[in-house]
Amino acid sequence: MQKFNICTKFAKAMYFRKYSGEYRIFNFPGFGNKTIENNCTKNKLEDPVSGKCLEPTSGRKASEPVEKRSKLLEKVKDTAEKLLCSKDKKSETTSTPKPQCGKIEPTNKPEKVKCLRPVPRPMPVTERPEDCNVQKQEIPKIKLSDGYVMPMFGLGTWGSKPHKVTMAVMHAIKVGYRMIDCAHVYENEQAVGKAINDCIKKCIVKRDEIFITSKLWNTYHRPEMVVEGCCRSLKDLNLSYLNLYLIHWPMGYKEGKELIPYDACGRILSSRVDYVDTWQAMEDLVQRGFTRSIGISNFNMKQIERILKIAKIKPVVNQVECHPYLNQMRLMAYLKKKKIALVAYSPLGSPARPWAKPDEPYVLDDNMIKSIAFAQGRTAAQICIRYQIQRGNAVIPKSVTPSRIESNFEVADFELGDEEMKIIDKLDKGFRVVPLSKLSSHPYYPFHDAY
Repeated sequence: MQKFNICTKFAKAMYFRKYSGEYRIFNFPGFGNKTIENNCTKNKLEDPVSGKCLEPTSGRKASEPVEKRSKLLEKVKDTAEKLLCSKDKKSETTSTPKPQCGKIEPTNKPEKVKCLRPVPRPMPVTERPEDCNVQKQEIPKIKLSDGYVMPMFGLGTWGSKPHKVTMAVMHAIKVGYRMIDCAHVYENEQAVGKAINDCIKKCIVKRDEIFITSKLWNTYHRPEMVVEGCCRSLKDLNLSYLNLYLIHWPMGYKEGKELIPYDACGRILSSRVDYVDTWQAMEDLVQRGFTRSIGISNFNMKQIERILKIAKIKPVVNQVECHPYLNQMRLMAYLKKKKIALVAYSPLGSPARPWAKPDEPYVLDDNMIKSIAFAQGRTAAQICIRYQIQRGNAVIPKSVTPSRIESNFEVADFELGDEEMKIIDKLDKGFRVVPLSKLSSHPYYPFHDAY
């Protein structure tokens, strides 16, 4: 609020509050300003002239306190009220909140605002509970081969901009998500970490109730750099350990500061480091307590076999692209035999991928999926998510929109029938939305094989 140059000694006599610039949550929906504390007890007012506490007005004549005030004070108050209630059209377009001036009509009724003295507002309610007995969420879980338990449902953060992903992760945890999938290459782990730590501090969730995954990027494949890559993610996330750490891709890139190093011709500079050597360094992370479990991502069957032959600690997870147009049926059967969990990324077909071509199929627009969704009274996205869960796969749909985060989570109270599951199985086209075709010449490119 702008200070007035009118009789500053009477400024304390005004029943107007200075705007604190801070939003606070109250018992009723909406936002407001904190009331100013004074020496008077509750339900008593301070006399504007003497500074003494006044008794409640019940039993008094309405005109009695007014007659006791000086004429000069009345003149100052009238002038101040006119200044407060005057509307500046330019200031209305700014985002700075204005002090309340009496009762304001609802925004959908653009009537003239009546200028009355402000009504005292209730004190704000603290967001932090008195204890940390957070509400536990019943989410289906998968027991990993190393004994740890992983939720079957989580939030993906690929492609989410830092300024949006913080609010998205916080909202997801409040809704009930208990697994967050991250990666160094997503360039948003600091924002994700802020959301996770804020939720822990506010007792929305405890650290041991949330499952955090991150991934070793391709420029850290050299065995001596694996610890550096993991510690980089831990620092950005502001966590002391990870629940799961994956080798993001079997292909290594040239080491350096660039996430994707290119040569003068625009080709990606690759590294010849064998992912088998990288895996042995990953095992050391478990021994040193940087992560509880380790796994792989985007590996094919032959590549997994190579790791299993030398592994002292077997991979517990293979995170791969999986949706109705790429159902990974054969790879899923192989992983089940080897007791490796499949985590499905892009379960909705990555509809927002920037490299999509106009003629490429769009999973959520498939007529069969839309028909099943209509019959179930659900969204196409919910059908795709439920499809993975009923197959026994963990799933990590990505969104930063609160309504979609909530909708995607509401998949536990219905089931797809056997016929519906078979119909979706038949939609497979072998279509990859993340083919990484620029690296097809790399010796460890995983998608030359059938699975």
